[in-house]
Amino acid sequence: MGFKQTATHKNGKGSFHQIGLVRGQFGNVPEAEWIPFLQQSGFDGWEEASWELDLRKCDTDAGAAAYAQERVGIAKKHGLEIFTVATHLQGQVLGDEPSAKTLNFCSGKGEAKAAYKAWRQAGHTPPRTDPYYVPPEVGKLVHAEALKDLQACVRYAGHLSKLQNRKVALPGFVGSPANCWSHWFLFPPLPGEIDGYKLPDVRDLSLELLVERFAPVWDLCKQYGVTFDLECHPSERAMGDIESAGDYIRHMCKAGYEGVVGFNLDGSHMEWQNVSVIDFIREYPEFIHCAHVKGVWVAREHCRAGRLGGHRPMGHWTNGWNFVTAGTGRDANSLEDIFIELNRVGFDGAVSIEWEDNDADQFAGAKAALANCHKADLPPSGMKHDEMLKG
Repeated sequence: MGFKQTATHKNGKGSFHQIGLVRGQFGNVPEAEWIPFLQQSGFDGWEEASWELDLRKCDTDAGAAAYAQERVGIAKKHGLEIFTVATHLQGQVLGDEPSAKTLNFCSGKGEAKAAYKAWRQAGHTPPRTDPYYVPPEVGKLVHAEALKDLQACVRYAGHLSKLQNRKVALPGFVGSPANCWSHWFLFPPLPGEIDGYKLPDVRDLSLELLVERFAPVWDLCKQYGVTFDLECHPSERAMGDIESAGDYIRHMCKAGYEGVVGFNLDGSHMEWQNVSVIDFIREYPEFIHCAHVKGVWVAREHCRAGRLGGHRPMGHWTNGWNFVTAGTGRDANSLEDIFIELNRVGFDGAVSIEWEDNDADQFAGAKAALANCHKADLPPSGMKHDEMLKG
């Protein structure tokens, strides 16, 4: 029971688990400044933001091996490791139906954005009722680019794993095919047929489409010994709750991907939905292959914009919840409870801080979150205290 990222346990510099920092929210900081910050602050490693990497170097096995060697060299130079490779943007692009929102995640160097620009320059405009519309020919390029990137990430993570003697996972999103996420509230109801014509259940169809779209990625994961781990999250088919996560993981296991497809634990997406991250750990211990630490503040009384945000921006003060620095007094999740429960189920690996807090400086917030992890992450007990009470 529990997932082991390394053959033998690796202590962190200041805690039982190794603690990393997610690169994604620090895209405004040059890597040449950011990595020394990790070393000086006491982090043990980091999670790569794959969309910042030169993934075209990883379109072949040999290229991925050389690129991994280069990146591991940078990490070792600073006494660090690369724990995971984030695939959130590309996973969302591949899983969702193509739109301008997912096109926005595609590389400016790819064909999809160029094709959309050419379509607009030819005088076309999206329908007023669908401002994020992209034509089918652009949509195909959107999905193709995401698939190519994800396969490159698998090769890269496979070689990182060999070089560092650890299982480097791919945490990410899978989106929500057939726009299943938009049907979370069942009004109007989902019809099963219209005038005798059967209609498939979009919830089942969404899972089927996920397997079809991600099969080439997950098959390559099998080849390289890499896991692809969904961060359950609103806008995903598994929405950050225990029930929809169960729908997802059971379907993927039946499709032949047990041991390949799992979860990246992130309690910040659960607590505001009144879902316990502790219960999630207890429900899916063998499927948690990597973990994020991210704080979340939740309004316990009335709020202007409600728990769903009232169409206000992320981080707006009227929202019923907001991301905050992990482990602070505002955090609704208990870091100590999370680390203890991970130990209880046997999870043995790195945990990465995903820092998001619109009310704190990013460097100060990252260091505060690290200090809070160091304080909360004690080694598990090897004894029962009451058994020591002997005459």
